[in-house]
Amino acid sequence: MNQNKENQYLSDAQSYFTNKCMTSTRSTSLHEENTMKFSMNKNYFEQQQNDNEKELKKRWQDIAKDWQRNKRDVKIFQLAEFGIPISARKQVWPLIVGNKLQITKELYNILQIQSKSFKLDQRKSLGRLSSFNHIKQDLGRTFKNEYLQRIFHPGGPLSENLQTILEVFCLYRPDIGYVQGMTYVGSILLSYFDDYQAFVIFSSLITHSQLISIFMLDDQNLQIIFEQFEKLIKLNIPQVYKLFKKYNINCTNYLLDWILTLFAKPLNPDIVGRIWDRMFFNGTHILWKCGIAILKILYPKFKDQEKTLQSLKNPEIKDDELLQEMKNVNYPFEIQEVLGNIEL
Repeated sequence: MNQNKENQYLSDAQSYFTNKCMTSTRSTSLHEENTMKFSMNKNYFEQQQNDNEKELKKRWQDIAKDWQRNKRDVKIFQLAEFGIPISARKQVWPLIVGNKLQITKELYNILQIQSKSFKLDQRKSLGRLSSFNHIKQDLGRTFKNEYLQRIFHPGGPLSENLQTILEVFCLYRPDIGYVQGMTYVGSILLSYFDDYQAFVIFSSLITHSQLISIFMLDDQNLQIIFEQFEKLIKLNIPQVYKLFKKYNINCTNYLLDWILTLFAKPLNPDIVGRIWDRMFFNGTHILWKCGIAILKILYPKFKDQEKTLQSLKNPEIKDDELLQEMKNVNYPFEIQEVLGNIEL
């Protein structure tokens, strides 16, 4: 009897472990099958992305070939909403921006040579030439983005190029000189272009009629900008407007940092490229829409003054979410008119 029970126990145990192994094997097979399906779907998705990227690149190359005819086509503006492929920006951005300042390669080379031997005479410092001496030291402490830091930090592959175009601009426009946010603008452009082309677009941006007063830190115009932006906050996200009043937070706490870098400091380079695509095609009002969209997305994180200021300094935002929110910003004509007519 005991022997029978023992045999029965062994039989039951063997049956249990056999079933367990079979279940485990089926589970493993199912896991492997799902993993394989996921991998295949991922590969298919990546292939689709690559195909779409190639198709979009070719489309923009065709547009660039006949730019004079295409540049006013409404469909091109609509296409730009989806972003210009990274590989096509090198060809398209210079066409959009142009060279209205008529900066020749010869002028750039002359200024570059002068910058290498330039020594500031403190007794005869004209305009804002004294800012020339801040450029090199700022490069070592500016970038927080890992990608930009690796490339443009002193000793990085493009650090000297960035220093050069900033120094050349300082000599080219000593009345504007250098401000720290310019390093971010220059770094984005050098990610796509050689020194000369980067300098042409850089100079066009800094001296843009609606941006130059920002880079010159013109108090009167900055006050107008801040007032209009607060109206946009009140109109689009009144809860944020009330919260900022409660926490005593104003535009100088965050907006100046954002616009001096054309959003290249708070946001990652990929999304900055998408924002600049729209800015080049549609104008500087894209910057104000971007600012409002960021505040709307960050609002749930505004728990107290400290956390709010921290979120504004280092916003964590998904690219697609930001681009979508920018489309939803209410930007009334009266504000557009004021911000669109800011000039020195």
